[in-house]
Amino acid sequence: MSLGLLALLNSSISLAGNSTNGESGSLYREAVGIPFLFSSEDWGMALGGAGVVKGLIQPQMTLFGTVIGSSNGTKMGYLGLYKVMIPGLDHWQMDFSILESSLAITNYFLPGHPDYPNEKPGSNDSSLENSIRTGGREQHYLADFHYTLPIGDGKDGALAAMVKKSTGYESSRTHWNPLTTGITTLELQPYYKSQRLDEFQPEYEADKSVGIRMTLDYDNRNSSQLPTRGSRTSFTYTRDWGSEDRPDWSTVEFEFSKFFSLGSNDLMNQQVLALNAWVADTPTWNETTTINGEDVFRRPPSFAGINLGGWNKLRGYGSDRFYGRSAVSYSIEYRIMPKWQPLEDMPIIGPLYDMPWWQWTLFMDAGRVADEFDVQTLHQDMKTSVGGGIRFRVEGITVRTEVAGGDEESYFRVFVNQPF
Repeated sequence: MSLGLLALLNSSISLAGNSTNGESGSLYREAVGIPFLFSSEDWGMALGGAGVVKGLIQPQMTLFGTVIGSSNGTKMGYLGLYKVMIPGLDHWQMDFSILESSLAITNYFLPGHPDYPNEKPGSNDSSLENSIRTGGREQHYLADFHYTLPIGDGKDGALAAMVKKSTGYESSRTHWNPLTTGITTLELQPYYKSQRLDEFQPEYEADKSVGIRMTLDYDNRNSSQLPTRGSRTSFTYTRDWGSEDRPDWSTVEFEFSKFFSLGSNDLMNQQVLALNAWVADTPTWNETTTINGEDVFRRPPSFAGINLGGWNKLRGYGSDRFYGRSAVSYSIEYRIMPKWQPLEDMPIIGPLYDMPWWQWTLFMDAGRVADEFDVQTLHQDMKTSVGGGIRFRVEGITVRTEVAGGDEESYFRVFVNQPF
């Protein structure tokens, strides 16, 4: 819930009013701030503010923060520092973020609903009503260390790779060979997550996770935000070593995206078919360890393990709606860029912001979770969702607006960046 709101706030800040350019010799190049007001069932009436500082100390560095309070006592604060580089270490780049939230009331798909004593909440066949409604405190601390391997298009270091990913490099070849093309990065992400509920804290689930995510990513798309060809491949291993009062566990993930140009015509500057596949498993799921004298399964808490639903996978369902040992997810998108582009001609907004393009999309998602890693099981009774939206570039940030629906509900979301 909190992370979904955070994505919305990132979108809002990119649409903020007049920027303040730092003078020569100042600590930053550009700063933007915005207050906002919204209302929802879980938050009540909420008031907050967000701000971003670009070019903080280093030209590529960005600082983002937001604070929100609501009429029912819900509070959230977030602070992130991105694209930090250490002089002399040209192939390293670092991100840091802190999220603190106190939610007065929301839905958690956890055991405790008296009407569903024999149904596992969050499973593929579970009811939307099988959840508990309570308040809680959530924390998420993350450090992200990126090492750009000195091969292919990453041979000139992390800063050059950032520029290539954001602006595109049409001259680059996109055949699959990490030694000669594309950008290969190794990411190390130490993290701390916690979720402590006011009521119904699950008896056999840890309320925190402390570990590290390790990702090997190979990206040979010709652009990170408007790819028309190439692919992206990533392998992720997550490890929580546990403690004396919670079990250790690990998860593995594989994700692949592929892009095909369908050409242009009298109406379209660009047409692209975008495909994505993701598979994940918890290999320690059925193994046990001893905690406080009892044998317990080596499984992650629901908020830290394998799940589906939200703004990137199975978008017609709520965030973390489904979770289990393993999961698969597939997405197909038809992305078009019309030649008609009225954004910069709009009154008030047009003269204030750099909005070079917009993109229309239609998409379909399919996926499911299971408590066994079995190819046949994972491809039976899959959940599906369909949707569409408009994405546009505002002051260097891709804002994504879309509507998606599944069997249970439909959602309108505003986020940043492409889903894949």
